[in-house]
Amino acid sequence: MLQACGSGRTLVLDPVKNPHQSGGVRICSTQPTTEVPEEIKTSFEELLREKLYKEEGVKEGPETTLNYRFIQLNEGNLFKRWFLGGLGNSGEGTLTTEVIYLDKNNNVIGKIHTEGKIGSGMFGGGFSNAIETAVEQIVQYTMATFKPEIIKK
Repeated sequence: MLQACGSGRTLVLDPVKNPHQSGGVRICSTQPTTEVPEEIKTSFEELLREKLYKEEGVKEGPETTLNYRFIQLNEGNLFKRWFLGGLGNSGEGTLTTEVIYLDKNNNVIGKIHTEGKIGSGMFGGGFSNAIETAVEQIVQYTMATFKPEIIKK
């Protein structure tokens, strides 16, 4: 209750029928269906690249394309999250992305929606918690489903 809580979920819309080991993963973005501030776009992409390529050690390559777009964004209200300190959903913010996975021939091989949410808490919490949660959902699904090639460290 002292800090704002972030939560997330992944909804599989088109499951991968033949899971395969990907040689590498390329990240692309598509025009959002909602208004998204440039700093959120930048923060999201930087964090996705950092977690997938640096933290997980995934090889960057054209074998699988992770094509994402923002389909819903509500930054919520930091003051309400802080002021009401955990009471109900006051000030809650959410971010929903759609991720379409393509093979090297640009055939759709999977599709998910991920959600990152920042709830109430005594110190309010920033929207970056919702961004981080949505990114973590994408990375977890990508790693579990495609088992991409990892660069030897």
